Amino acid sequence: MYESLLLKANLLEQGINVSKEAKKLLDSKSKIWLMDDYITSSGVSMQFEDQYVTTRVDSSSNYTLSEKNEEFYIIDGKKEIRTNVIIPPEYMEDKIVIGGKTITNYVNTYTDRIRIQTMCGCANNCKFCNARDYGYSFNDIKHLDEAFQIALAQSNARHAFISTNNVKNEEDFSKLTKVFEYFAKKYPEMKIDVMTSPRGFNSYTDSTQYRPYLQYLKDIGIHGIAVNMELYNPEKFKFYCPEKSKIGKENYLKFIEEAIKVFGVGYVRSAFIVGLEPLEDTLKGVELLAKRGCIPVLSPLYPYGEAQGDTSAKIFSEARIKSEEICDKYGIPMGPLCVPCAHNSI
Repeated sequence: MYESLLLKANLLEQGINVSKEAKKLLDSKSKIWLMDDYITSSGVSMQFEDQYVTTRVDSSSNYTLSEKNEEFYIIDGKKEIRTNVIIPPEYMEDKIVIGGKTITNYVNTYTDRIRIQTMCGCANNCKFCNARDYGYSFNDIKHLDEAFQIALAQSNARHAFISTNNVKNEEDFSKLTKVFEYFAKKYPEMKIDVMTSPRGFNSYTDSTQYRPYLQYLKDIGIHGIAVNMELYNPEKFKFYCPEKSKIGKENYLKFIEEAIKVFGVGYVRSAFIVGLEPLEDTLKGVELLAKRGCIPVLSPLYPYGEAQGDTSAKIFSEARIKSEEICDKYGIPMGPLCVPCAHNSI
């Protein structure tokens, strides 16, 4: 486990050089083996031993993706490790147009899950996220469903994930909720999780709405909840996540606690970004989650704009090892519980 974790951490830091032979084989398999999406999900996706990783292609990396007898290997100069390269489904060539938008505006497949994208852009201005570069508009439910059916037909997906960026007004709160209800009720056989900030029916900060709203989500068939706190350090949280900071850490914790009461332990998770704040702060955040029964997820820092920090393999691997020690103390596993979904987390 430790050696494969360290390799993953190094790949997240350095990226991977792709040999001419490996590129030729990859190009023969797909035009889109190199993903171009949000900064957290772009690059080449691979599976080796007990790890999944999506990392950028970088000719200066000490690690090389090589090909031998039509099989792929990661070479670090000392040894070679057999790896599988995960090829995205054909629809992600983005040639299909639905409602005037190409299909990846609606859905994307990552390893074994499909992301349903309720909207483009976000009302927030988190300094580590490029969602704000995409404007602000909602996707029509019928168009989302048409795209989702195509993704289902082409993907070996075990579950789905509804991505919900923050909204501007009460009307838009309702639009998100309608998407949740539509997909949860139409596809009850599919485990569908929702990513959300703390919220009720029409407010992010009215904590009296949290429990009824979460119960509503549970009742319509939502499987689990992701409530990403992102940062523990108060100053950095305020600087990097101004709108989330206004919701307040206490509201995040309140919402997480209520979600666990409604959905149960194992169905609620929250992510912290490793490398954007001191590691000791991130670990304090992990403990806040674990002692409440919330599954911590560690997201590596992807430098973007003003969000610059420590992206070393050392901090990534140390964060994982120390977080596991904290979680063991409380009997809580590290997330994501789905191993393939850990392709862009530590």
